[in-house]
Amino acid sequence: MNYKAVLYILGKIFIILGALMLLPFSIAVYYNLNGFPEASYKSFIIPIVILIVSGIALTLKKPKSFSIYSKEGFVICGLGWIIMSVLGALPFVISGCIPNFIDAVFETASGFTTTGSTILTEIHSLPKSILFWRSFTHWIGGMGILSFMIAIVPKAKGNSMFIMKAEVPGPSASKVVSKIADSARILYIIYFVMTIIEILVLFFGSRITGDNIRLFDCVVNAFATAGTGGFSVLNNSIAGYQSPFTEWVLIVFMFLFGVNFNLYFFLLTKKVSNIFKDEELRGYIIINLSAVILITLNIYSMYGNLSTAVRDSFFSVNTVMSTTGFCTADFNQWPTFSKVILIILMCIGCSAGSTGGGLKVVRLELFIKQMICDLKQSLRPHAVMNVRLNGKTVDKKIMKSVSSYLNIYVITLVVSVFLISLDNFDPTTSFTSVIACLNNIGPGLEAVGPVGNFAEFSVLSKLVLIFDMLAGRLELLPILLLFNPNTWRKAK
Repeated sequence: MNYKAVLYILGKIFIILGALMLLPFSIAVYYNLNGFPEASYKSFIIPIVILIVSGIALTLKKPKSFSIYSKEGFVICGLGWIIMSVLGALPFVISGCIPNFIDAVFETASGFTTTGSTILTEIHSLPKSILFWRSFTHWIGGMGILSFMIAIVPKAKGNSMFIMKAEVPGPSASKVVSKIADSARILYIIYFVMTIIEILVLFFGSRITGDNIRLFDCVVNAFATAGTGGFSVLNNSIAGYQSPFTEWVLIVFMFLFGVNFNLYFFLLTKKVSNIFKDEELRGYIIINLSAVILITLNIYSMYGNLSTAVRDSFFSVNTVMSTTGFCTADFNQWPTFSKVILIILMCIGCSAGSTGGGLKVVRLELFIKQMICDLKQSLRPHAVMNVRLNGKTVDKKIMKSVSSYLNIYVITLVVSVFLISLDNFDPTTSFTSVIACLNNIGPGLEAVGPVGNFAEFSVLSKLVLIFDMLAGRLELLPILLLFNPNTWRKAK
């Protein structure tokens, strides 16, 4: 373990996070100067000073060796996200908006991991700077703070690919160009431009339709959509705007941010054939549309209005499958058939290489293809069967990692539900609360449904769910390996 390199890179992360926190600080200054009730400046000044001073202290002396391999990459990723969640919680505590520290860490971890689960029962009355920071954590966590560091820090040395692999969701991390730093930079530019486009469409479109949604709301909703997080600034989420236009815009962008970002690079470089060949994208579209059709048919009798039923179906399917977690309809009240479909979508999630969570469509496809190969091979034992994706043979190591991931996922899910059950909630609440956090969805069913929250859970359950959110966002291994003693031993 190269401890000096690990600490040095963690120091860089602290400085970047402190610099990013200047944005909500400026929001607090603006509203204070204009006579609006706002959180105290110190809500952000104290954590900014802590982050930047700590970062400078850790980066004053450069390590002699920047050698970073898988072990260091996982440790940097795991520790970095835990520390971000802890220090990122300070504005909530200092401002008094969330005085309980565990609750504040829960909210912050939910933000950075783009989960969107909340312990808050009253949101609309919070200071604008706190609401901005709450949604901004989604945007930061969407593409990942480590990927951001690789993109902006000149000559981020030391095999950055191992850091990228630890943070990027999916069975494997790929580069769009030869250099990993350039890849991270390109993907972040795409991410930034798509966010700006969504803000402009929401703001100017709402003027045309007469909804006149505030610029502040357009920005924070775009942050939450881009990061597929789902924190809203209204108590009843997107339903509070009563704007079909806004809902359709969010449906489109939730879908788009659930797509592998590498495909957008292919689109920009006019490699359109690569997009059409992508089996994961086809699977994502087919699952999405099939779920919308089935749910629409199932809930139509409740609505009596086809357009509203279709819109609510599209919104709920995309908010769940992209793991965003916005709400326009209380699907707790829907028939069991529709709720079961949504639970399945919660587990599947969206595409690898997107900002969303879940198991990922590509893993489901690989698992099904492997199952078919195994069935065929049982009839023809001597035949050589290979899993193919996008016309190429999938490496055995990737197939092994998919199998291992699913095993670890199921074990983590079972243990978490077992611990959550100590709170004595009903089985649906206990199960879907873990599903919602482990897959970074946000809402579950029953007590943690679209109009519910996680405020009533015990401290133990909140700690378990914080672990699940971090483990789910980082694809399990970076967090789990922190508890392995071998991770911390120096190589012989």
